[in-house]
Amino acid sequence: NKRHLRNLLSADLVPSFDSRILVVGAYEAGKTTLVENLIGNEIPRDRQSTDGIDVYFGKLLFDLMTQTLMQNPEGVHSFPKAIYQKVSSYLKSKKEEITVQESDVFSVKTQSDIPDDEVIQQLSESINKYSDSNDLRHREVIPIPVLDFAGQIVYHVTHQTFITSHGIYLITFNGSRNLDDPLSIGKGERIITILDNIRQWVSSILMYSHPDCKDYPKVMFVATHKDLVCQNEIPKRRSQLLDRLSACFTDEKTKSHLMLEKLVFVNARNNNEPEMEELKDSLSKTITENPHWEQQVPKQFLILEMLLARLVEEGTYIISHEDVEKLNTQMGVKPLSEAELDLFLRVQNNCGKMTYIEYPDLRNFIVINPTCLINVLKSIVTSIPATANLNEGRLTETDLIKIWSGEKYAHFLQHGEYFRHLLVHFDILSEIKRYDKESGKKISGDCYLVPCMIMNRNETTFVERHLISSRCVGFVFEFKALDVPDAIPSRLIACVISIWNIRRHEHVELLFPDFVAVVLDRKHDLVVKTERNTVAVYIVHKERKELIIKDLASSVRQCLEQNLARISEVYSVSFTSKVTSKKYVPFELKLKHGCLSQGCLLDAGDIGGIKTEWICENHGYKTPKSDLDIWYTDRTVLECTDSCQGILDAALSMLPNDAQLLRLCNCLTKEEVRSLAVNLGISNPEFDAIDADSTSMLKFYSLRICREKNKSCKDFVKAMEAAEINGHTMCQVLIQYVDHAVMISD
Repeated sequence: NKRHLRNLLSADLVPSFDSRILVVGAYEAGKTTLVENLIGNEIPRDRQSTDGIDVYFGKLLFDLMTQTLMQNPEGVHSFPKAIYQKVSSYLKSKKEEITVQESDVFSVKTQSDIPDDEVIQQLSESINKYSDSNDLRHREVIPIPVLDFAGQIVYHVTHQTFITSHGIYLITFNGSRNLDDPLSIGKGERIITILDNIRQWVSSILMYSHPDCKDYPKVMFVATHKDLVCQNEIPKRRSQLLDRLSACFTDEKTKSHLMLEKLVFVNARNNNEPEMEELKDSLSKTITENPHWEQQVPKQFLILEMLLARLVEEGTYIISHEDVEKLNTQMGVKPLSEAELDLFLRVQNNCGKMTYIEYPDLRNFIVINPTCLINVLKSIVTSIPATANLNEGRLTETDLIKIWSGEKYAHFLQHGEYFRHLLVHFDILSEIKRYDKESGKKISGDCYLVPCMIMNRNETTFVERHLISSRCVGFVFEFKALDVPDAIPSRLIACVISIWNIRRHEHVELLFPDFVAVVLDRKHDLVVKTERNTVAVYIVHKERKELIIKDLASSVRQCLEQNLARISEVYSVSFTSKVTSKKYVPFELKLKHGCLSQGCLLDAGDIGGIKTEWICENHGYKTPKSDLDIWYTDRTVLECTDSCQGILDAALSMLPNDAQLLRLCNCLTKEEVRSLAVNLGISNPEFDAIDADSTSMLKFYSLRICREKNKSCKDFVKAMEAAEINGHTMCQVLIQYVDHAVMISD
């Protein structure tokens, strides 16, 4: 093996065979049984619920000679073993290439081109340690990892962690039932149909994987429970299911990833199910057609992959970026450049072999054992102790420490801060940020929202009594995907409750799965809720919608739109790209009709074409143009006329509330806010030290700090004059509140 390994690593480029199969679908769809049949394990007779994600290394192999998948039920379940087994197959394929010209190859190589004897010896020992059994000794096989995803809704937010473009997805569903049948649900879970679940999976896969080529990743559909359908009804049933799926997905870009030519329909409990062979044949063909399969990579990639596998074998699960840089210089060959090393890490992350995130709080460490990340997720989703706060979907750093202090997860504490940031990055935890009112800096001991743990159902009358046409106006963020991934509205909700307090109604906090209501001020509430492929936003007035402050609505819209754009940022790297590209989950803003029906929407850009009212075609409801314009109040409207006499002394003596500050921020640029804050007593270093995720939040938090220093509206007006900002802007921020108070009292 040493000679063959030296020969393999004498070339500048080596082949890379990487793929994986991810089995997803609803709860009780038969995913685990399908996986056990696929890899050749004993099929369980009783139903077993998957805890998070199960991954199988070395149980399913791809034979390079026959180009087919083969089962290896006796194989060692080991990530390092899978790496060494792959390299062993490379060596077997290289044996035939070793000819009399071998000496000529080495004669033109410098010492830095070939690993030294010590490195070759280390790697050879590892490969020999996991040498194949006699049955596989002379076969060139590549292990194909198989991931079995839990189907309960509580786990959905964790799945995006493992979705990449390097894989084949099997969306599994119960083929004996109608696609419009409701799924089995747990406590607090919303009722959805089988087809809804399939649509959600397609959306999540294509959204989170960020396909870097037109047709990949590939998505296959597998119907199970064929044994529950009469034999003579199977062809008809298969045709009905396939027709319904084909009709559901009409977008050409989406269809290019879906394999809808034929539907595999199996009884996964049957070890001799003939369509399981058809499934394996289809998987084999799809693996080899992927342009990433057998792609040439620098040999340093392979050497580093083996050295990292040795560390995993020794029990290491996470290392620092500095340690990887040192390892890069110890390969015995020319080290990768900084850019090449980062590309290696990104490629390994994209293939699911490690976790490397290029964010400031995360890039200093790399999780090199893929099962480690699964256990981190399980520690949150399935091992949370039963406390009142956690049952309401809240978690503190103290709670995390308590969870990770148990024997099973104690090793996470050493890198607790990193894993905490990682859970936030993957939306398992959504940070509820609280800020010191004096400095604007984040308060330590932050609270987190754990979206998947919010179980309470909304059994209050708030929606029926307040989300009605006479009291509210609304708009939606409509995503181009079929369904909104759970993580995105969860982050937006966390952002909302970081700014405003949660509304209580009938002695209940209005925070539920995909729904939150918060208090803007004493007369206005804000509601954010998920409606299929949209996030709907409503402003509710306690009396009637005609009294909603116009530029308050505009300020809220701008604030949420900017934050959602930031939240929906996702990062991906193609297998061959040199840089990481920033992308956004695409969404559009559409306005709600006064009837408030989910499908009655108007593109925001079409407001100009409406003269006086918008008539709903479906319900005949007439929405005044003023209800639409309210979301886009022009800044020029906030300028006073020459006859303005200023603000009443009673109003000037008040402290501005949060809603007024938000409206003021909407009128000013960042630099105008800086100048205003400085004239209100904040220094430039203090302004720059404010911890905010977006410009709108930076402006808002800085002015709120001023307000907490007991700066009145009169102080704000004086500071605006000193900063050479039109002081009459403050008139318009306050005047509507004065006018409305008069109208209400009348």
